[in-house]
Amino acid sequence: MKIEKFKIEYYDDVLKLWRKAGIEVVSSDTIDEVTRVLNRNPDLFLIGKIKERVMAIAMGAFDGRRGYVHHLAVDPDYQKRGFGKTIMDALIEQFRKMNIHKVHLFIEKSNRNVVEFYNNLGWDVREDLIMMSYVPDKKLYKRHM
Repeated sequence: MKIEKFKIEYYDDVLKLWRKAGIEVVSSDTIDEVTRVLNRNPDLFLIGKIKERVMAIAMGAFDGRRGYVHHLAVDPDYQKRGFGKTIMDALIEQFRKMNIHKVHLFIEKSNRNVVEFYNNLGWDVREDLIMMSYVPDKKLYKRHM
């Protein structure tokens, strides 16, 4: 697998892959929103390709204090072959180069396989936190696209 920085021309491929991998695509995943993430974090948005086919994605972000992983996905046809670990290792290396102290990610509780995947990579489940969300503009955020 060849890892490279995401370019916006791969947006449609990435969107299809997220859906195929079971990631819920919402209004914050539009091309405009993804472009904002890319512009803010160009070194943290990676894709993995085999023969020019996008088959892995790791969207990282940095808020000035902590790093975040959003929507890591591997095409189900390529899962269980180490590609998820490979692209995550590449993203973690980018975080290291930026001297980021801690990286967070969010997993839906129903997705136990993903929890196991990250546990195997050395991530810890935090029992001391509660995640809360607030939508400042209910007309802007849409859960289903």
